[in-house]
Amino acid sequence: MAKIEISNKPNISSIKEYMEELEYKVGLITRNRGLESGIEHYGLKGAICGSIFALVLFGIPLILYIYLKISGGI
Repeated sequence: MAKIEISNKPNISSIKEYMEELEYKVGLITRNRGLESGIEHYGLKGAICGSIFALVLFGIPLILYIYLKISGGI
């Protein structure tokens, strides 16, 4: 009669692969949460600065155009 060996040793290689994959996913979630937190914290400030910057970039040529139109340069 053939002997059947039963092993109750854990499959360490599978567990290590699973842990590496899990650590990678946890790292992505943590990084994503950090980015979201930064956006929530600085979002309003960035929107205000962006609006001011856009007004300046649009306003300078407009003011120059109006100035040159009034002074007869165009």
